[in-house]
Amino acid sequence: MRKTIFLSLLLYLLMGCEKSNDMSEVRIDDELQSYFDSFASAGAERGVSVDYQSAQVEGLISELDDRVSGQCQHDADAPDRVVIDPDYWGRITHMQREFIIFHELGHCLLNRSHMDDTNEDGSCASIMHSSSSGCRNLYSSTTREIYLDELFGE
Repeated sequence: MRKTIFLSLLLYLLMGCEKSNDMSEVRIDDELQSYFDSFASAGAERGVSVDYQSAQVEGLISELDDRVSGQCQHDADAPDRVVIDPDYWGRITHMQREFIIFHELGHCLLNRSHMDDTNEDGSCASIMHSSSSGCRNLYSSTTREIYLDELFGE
């Protein structure tokens, strides 16, 4: 009898620890949704299909370390997530918001790593530059298309 109970309990525990193949419903905070939509549109214009549900990538505004403004967090048991610090989000412009969302989605969705190449004028060659790079970030409405062509063209 004890052996049966032990085996039943062991089987229950093993089945309970099995990773589910079901996809989690992804969540994108309302404040981030238009930027996620814009990223998907920019990708579609360049022949890249973006589906956050299938890719299991979500977007949240949540506290981060003091020196981190945005981050792509990977999780084997849950959707990957773009997390933006609320203090940072509250003090930046529309273009800076687009930049950080697109940069973090470059990590989370396009699997891009940092690229610290510079153009001849010292400007960053990619939206995927690291914060420690020595290049000048010139992302603006004027340079946006060039940066997005590079982002989705990789």
